[in-house]
Amino acid sequence: MIRRLFAVFVASASLAGVVSAIGTRPPQSTNAPGTRAPAVSPPVKRLGPSLYRLGLMQVDTAKREVAVPGQINDVDTLEFVACTRGGVKAYESAVTLHTDAVSFNAAMLLIGLDRTRGRVPTRHFDPDSPSGDPVEITFVWNLPGSQPGAREPVEQLLFNVRTRQTVPQGSWVYTGSTLMPGGEYLAELDGVLIGFVHSPAPVIEHVGGLGMGDYGNIILNPSFRAKRAAMLTLFVRALDRTTGKD
Repeated sequence: MIRRLFAVFVASASLAGVVSAIGTRPPQSTNAPGTRAPAVSPPVKRLGPSLYRLGLMQVDTAKREVAVPGQINDVDTLEFVACTRGGVKAYESAVTLHTDAVSFNAAMLLIGLDRTRGRVPTRHFDPDSPSGDPVEITFVWNLPGSQPGAREPVEQLLFNVRTRQTVPQGSWVYTGSTLMPGGEYLAELDGVLIGFVHSPAPVIEHVGGLGMGDYGNIILNPSFRAKRAAMLTLFVRALDRTTGKD
């Protein structure tokens, strides 16, 4: 089922195609005990002329932006920015986003990102840089009793213990993850959405590879230690392919 839907998502260049693919998905079947059930994407709900809801994500096709809620994980050493809800890589991901990989990928397609323009890393710590449609990733805190603050670059979540600074802002691209020979969607299997060590699993990767040659030195920003389990909203916005800007 994931293979069929992923193929539709990749092939579809239209909003209607993606909405149809998700909206007609049948109910989830029961899996054998001890096995992980495949993700079942919720239907897309139209909220306005260019505004949609996909599960807990909000998709603005005019702004070409996706907003997805999540929370900070209780972790230290990192290889990923964000994992799926229930993702097996939560122990090395800064944030758990409240979505699954298939739905997250569908949201990326809804804002016009195209996997056919990308190069997915072929292995963990691939020395060759990934490529793809550029995106900007930011977040805001959703702290109880307070108004959301200004957006911060996602790099503020990541701290390099060697340099004793948050990592510098860099370039992020949509690669779309990897479809395995057996039809499994690797982002769903590994439970990762956004990475920075040049892995074939994430849907979005860091071009420079923040963790390349620096394994173990990238940790969750110590300033946020008291905010572990705190809620936030993460934003992914598509940028111009030629300039990498708005």
